[in-house]
Amino acid sequence: MPDVPNQSRQAPASAADSVTSLRIDALRQRATRLAVKLVWNTADADELVQEAFRIAVSSGLGFDEERFEPWMLRTVGNLCLNLRRRRRAEPLGPWIDAKTTETPSDIAQHRERLERIRLEISRLPAQQRLVITLRSMEQISYAEIAVVMELSEAAVRGHVHLARKKLSELFEGIGS
Repeated sequence: MPDVPNQSRQAPASAADSVTSLRIDALRQRATRLAVKLVWNTADADELVQEAFRIAVSSGLGFDEERFEPWMLRTVGNLCLNLRRRRRAEPLGPWIDAKTTETPSDIAQHRERLERIRLEISRLPAQQRLVITLRSMEQISYAEIAVVMELSEAAVRGHVHLARKKLSELFEGIGS
């Protein structure tokens, strides 16, 4: 009989561990998507996310804390920006999936357009680059971005507006 209560106590712990594991995996995927969009390299993105988790564990930040996800996204973003400052951009070539119906000319134009977009985004100030990536590519709400970046929601909206305006001005002349 004493075994039955112990088994029932272990089941909720396993379920809680499973839920925590699923949340961590979902956060890892979200952070990796963000990192890929900031550094344009899957291998580097994986390493940076792993480094962010290592920092979280070494600092004693609990996975179940409410501030963990914003902290993680902010840390991944900062690690990505640090890496970009130290390294030159590499061509997008192998990271672009070509559609099977596109001609080689279409593929080349698509790559050129993406390279131009990447170049112009990389020229934005760091905060604008991060907010435009979080808002436009990751579809994160202004409120969530404000928490991640430790800014007011109005400041986030301002950074997004300025980034979009600057990108719009740059691309107005080239017709794409």
